[in-house]
Amino acid sequence: MKVKTFDRTGWGIVLGLLGTLIGFLILASWWSAANGTSISYFYETVFINSQLYKDSILTVSVLFNAGLFWLALRSGHERLARGLMLIILLSVPAIIWIQSQSFLSA
Repeated sequence: MKVKTFDRTGWGIVLGLLGTLIGFLILASWWSAANGTSISYFYETVFINSQLYKDSILTVSVLFNAGLFWLALRSGHERLARGLMLIILLSVPAIIWIQSQSFLSA
């Protein structure tokens, strides 16, 4: 199977969602190791139950996609990069919405 067969916008969207998850897991692993806790504690206490850090966690998680976007462009996969950019751009309103929710609850 040729690598160019994955140069589709749909695959970029899938990769963007997966990249966001990978970015989240990297952040959760780092934070858990630095604080001597588990990833489940990070997920439940810091991400789900705390309004303060959700927007920052999502921002850092989506930043992983910036690297994937750069790699896709460097390797000539413009459609794949387009799908990744779509996920990045759709994340911005989600981050703003999360910020507004934490502002309103304060």
